[in-house]
Amino acid sequence: MEKTWKPQIAGILSIVGGVIGLFGSLGILIAILAVGITGNWAQDWGFGWLPFNVFSILWALAIPMFICGVAAIAGGIFALLRKAWGMALAGSIAAFFPAWILGLGSIILIATSRDEFGKQNKPMIVNEKTN
Repeated sequence: MEKTWKPQIAGILSIVGGVIGLFGSLGILIAILAVGITGNWAQDWGFGWLPFNVFSILWALAIPMFICGVAAIAGGIFALLRKAWGMALAGSIAAFFPAWILGLGSIILIATSRDEFGKQNKPMIVNEKTN
């Protein structure tokens, strides 16, 4: 099968989605620090009636977004190298969460170019009978 542009574009989309995820998690961590500096910010700003801990929610958003960002970047690298189709697809799926339009495009392109992965480095094995 000939090489097409699909894995390269999918890899770039996945990497860009992963970088967006990393910047998003960094922004949430900055928000955690900014809110945490004020101490008792809920009562200070008139939000004392909130029935939940905002820090827990921010951490619950930041950690999965960071993991998705790292997985999307790794999957994008595999897509650019045309190796490990499963990892490239997993990275594309991970890129879907921080940047859904980029992730969706990457998923479609990776899924349609499955036969381009892993073929170039496999040696041809010929079974010959020796008499």
